[in-house]
Amino acid sequence: MHLAMVVDESRLATDGPAIQRTAVAMASAGARIHRVIPTFREEPPLARLLPASGFEFGSSRLFWPSRLGALSSALEEDRPDAFIAFGARAFAAAAQLAEDLDAALVAMPATSRELEAMPLRAHRHRLDLLCVPTAPLAVRAGQIVDESLVTVLPLGVAIPSRPDAAAPASLAIAGSGRDEGAYRALFGGLSSVAPHVPELQVAIELPPGHDPHLWTLARELGVQRLLNGVSSLESIRPLVLACGTLALPEAVGGTRTLVLEAMALGRTVVTMDDPMADHLIDGVTALVAAERESRIWGALLAEALRDGEVARRVRAEGAVRSAARFGSAICARHLADACSMAVTGGAIPFPGPDADS
Repeated sequence: MHLAMVVDESRLATDGPAIQRTAVAMASAGARIHRVIPTFREEPPLARLLPASGFEFGSSRLFWPSRLGALSSALEEDRPDAFIAFGARAFAAAAQLAEDLDAALVAMPATSRELEAMPLRAHRHRLDLLCVPTAPLAVRAGQIVDESLVTVLPLGVAIPSRPDAAAPASLAIAGSGRDEGAYRALFGGLSSVAPHVPELQVAIELPPGHDPHLWTLARELGVQRLLNGVSSLESIRPLVLACGTLALPEAVGGTRTLVLEAMALGRTVVTMDDPMADHLIDGVTALVAAERESRIWGALLAEALRDGEVARRVRAEGAVRSAARFGSAICARHLADACSMAVTGGAIPFPGPDADS
């Protein structure tokens, strides 16, 4: 089977290593892989072993028809059986390529935001399979396209042979930085915990478009001196994964591979309640704040940073469940099987809201 993986800038930035690992795993299992990735993207040596074509996903849509036409012509002699899209822009491009080359079309959104951004209805006549990472997202996806096209199939991550040690007094904060109420609750909780953890080190993600008033808010609540800002936690992935605790003040709306990797390594995830993230279960795989209250966040952060009994239990169970559900080898095999069924026309059952976790 010949598969083309179409990945735009946004997904390459957040999930690049996981997508590359999936491509290598499927290639090792016998699939032929071709990648369509942003032009001029620097890649690790292993990824360069797989053939790739460049495409400017961020270019004006005025130029897309001619550029996609040229790409279709280049792929004509060795047509892919299916195009797998990672990202909203990638889906728009993959849909046209699949139309031009009469190939199957598979979409793999990671979050509700990305699911809603994909022009799925416009290409429902061409779509063969919609893979989402959680059961709640599958329910929402089934409201957008025919539910027979939807299945729960996440992008996998590397699973260590055993959880390793982390720096206990270290915290990474992941998010868009746009929801002031969410960060007020987090910063308020952090201010109550910090005096009891004098060696605390904090990395906070502040991507383009974040609320510029967050620094003022942090200063107001007395935590600015603790914060080390970075535009993307993925850019310092090894440091983030070495932190003992990962905080998510805003709902992700699905999955983020950095969070899954942290769970697999045995890190404590403290998160705002996220209806679309059924893998983040309060007291089982994560510490979940049911409300935006500094008091609640303070208690959860204290439990995580002081390595309390509940935090230790959550870390252990999170690592076990992540390995079972999100291991890259397992997920790559499931994706290859699903693509094969999409190409041959086999039925892929809709998992429904009670899909196994």
